[in-house]
Amino acid sequence: MSRTSKTLLSLMAVITLIQALWFVALEVYIPYVTDFFNSVKTMDENFIEVMAIVFAVVVALFALVMLIVALTSRSSERDLKLKDGKGNLTVPKKAMEKIIDKSIVNNHQVGNVQTKVKVRGRDRLQVRVQVEDLTDSNYGVNAKDIQQTVQDNVQRHLGMKSNVKVQIIPRERSTKSLKVI
Repeated sequence: MSRTSKTLLSLMAVITLIQALWFVALEVYIPYVTDFFNSVKTMDENFIEVMAIVFAVVVALFALVMLIVALTSRSSERDLKLKDGKGNLTVPKKAMEKIIDKSIVNNHQVGNVQTKVKVRGRDRLQVRVQVEDLTDSNYGVNAKDIQQTVQDNVQRHLGMKSNVKVQIIPRERSTKSLKVI
């Protein structure tokens, strides 16, 4: 979550909590809280009314924006669903990740392969691969080779295009023990 989103959500949470305390303190006596709001109420009634209206409008706008986001945003897909004239096929994300991991290990000298797959629509995948290079050679060329291997593998097995990002960690900088697939 971005810093701006966190700040806005925190501000809304504080305003909502103050508003909730204020409304409860009007009906139920809460020591210190009710006394504080009653002392503020006697200061300037116009200010209190304006503050109540501003709080209510801010909370209502926030609730409206959250409702619009909830109704219009895409739900994240957990599995890939393929449909054709013969039927439907559901491929779990974990299965796609395992297939990609095995193809990378079989074609390249790498270890500790970690793959994350995100389904982007019906005909596109986003793949993030993190590997440890065991050869200590040109990492840029190895990353391109791994990227091409993953794209070919996804195209061959699923008939889809994929957006692949590869991160190579040199073996000497790794803190993990080598994992064998």
